[in-house]
Amino acid sequence: MTPFLLLLAVPAALALFAALHRRPQRGLLLVAALTPLHGLLVIVPGGEALSPWKEGVLLLTLAATFVSPYRDRLPAPSYPWWPAVVAWAAIGVGSAAVTSGLAGITAVKITFFYLVIPVILWRAPFGARDRDHLVTILMGTGVLTALIGLAQQAIGGERLAELGYRWDEHLRITGGILRSFSTFTTPFAFGLFVMISLIVGCAVAFADPRRLRNTLFLCAVPIMLLGMGVTIVRASYIGLVVALLWLAIHRYRALFLGFGAALALAPVLLLTIPSSVLAPLFSSSSLGERGDGWSQTLSSLWVHPFGQGLGATGSAAAKAVDDGNPMLSELSLQAAVQFGFMPYQPDNYYMKLAVELGPIGLWLFVLVLVCAAVSTLRASRIMNGQDAALALGVSGTIVAAAVASTVATYLEIFPLDVYFWLLLGTVGCALTQHWSPRRSSVTASDSAPSHSDRPAAASRPMSANC
Repeated sequence: MTPFLLLLAVPAALALFAALHRRPQRGLLLVAALTPLHGLLVIVPGGEALSPWKEGVLLLTLAATFVSPYRDRLPAPSYPWWPAVVAWAAIGVGSAAVTSGLAGITAVKITFFYLVIPVILWRAPFGARDRDHLVTILMGTGVLTALIGLAQQAIGGERLAELGYRWDEHLRITGGILRSFSTFTTPFAFGLFVMISLIVGCAVAFADPRRLRNTLFLCAVPIMLLGMGVTIVRASYIGLVVALLWLAIHRYRALFLGFGAALALAPVLLLTIPSSVLAPLFSSSSLGERGDGWSQTLSSLWVHPFGQGLGATGSAAAKAVDDGNPMLSELSLQAAVQFGFMPYQPDNYYMKLAVELGPIGLWLFVLVLVCAAVSTLRASRIMNGQDAALALGVSGTIVAAAVASTVATYLEIFPLDVYFWLLLGTVGCALTQHWSPRRSSVTASDSAPSHSDRPAAASRPMSANC
């Protein structure tokens, strides 16, 4: 970091810490609002030096939870999935230490750093008003990034390259169409983030469509679908469909009518969409390439039954190789892997974990997903109002993440990892406040009762443990 930026960073950090001292939850809301815009640093002069801002804000927020006089106002959240997460993290950290020593810190940071978010929420839980603000942020940033993604189609790749974006890294063409990436660095992050925004936003908006915020969001859904569509990210399409089916099965039966209408319109849409666009979407070549790599990964488990160590593949391996050979920045990822300059990138989070942590590490991650999906679904049946809808939406995002992880290294794509742990921890906060006898007196000044405490037509006591 340059001396000038350091001079600016110190007073900014002091001012932020002063704000966090009173309410540490503000730090998490700030991260939630700004992480979708993080990719804009690519075209900001000196933006690379500002890249660690998110880690800095989270660490300041964690520090504030130790000194804030208001952190104990709400009961600690319920985390029924924490034993599986701790076991998974312990195996990952241990393997990184054994196989890479101090160099394994990079892999540990990429894989587990954002677990600091549930820790912050445990020390300074979100109140109902915080949860409402989080939903608003997710809805708003989803619509904003979708609009920018559509604008990129009008701007064109050449003009975007003039702004500082690079071909094959940020700018990609598929079927003659520029794959929009909006305020992110890749189309994958953009498409999957809009997927999350749609799932959570729709779950909450369907529960109270008369609220102005929710009405505006539902009106913007077509824009978000178009924005996600021009990313050409199949994982986001499949994840959204699966998550909406999840919402339809468990609460919103009217969505089945939407699926019926979509099936009826599908032939018409297939006839109107150019074949140059449809060909890449339905192409089996990329799936065949992935399948070959997956079969080799499974074969390698006979040689490394306990894995090759955290950081053997994925983002950590790519970063290590790139730092050691700066000339690789001129090559695309596919070319670097093909020429043997970079380790195999599996494009599948399950396969990545199988390579690094073996079957045990993979099983623990699957256990985390199952516990998270089941506990949030049960929480949606225990609670009422917006909190119940939010919990159902979060369970839908976990199911979508589980599906998307088959064709993407989901939790290595920023800011998907941030929102995964943030949303999961937020549901835990809502659940304990629902049952806590302190709830009525403690949350009076921090909640939004008109939206979060509205009674549901059907709710019944049920254990939220996995």
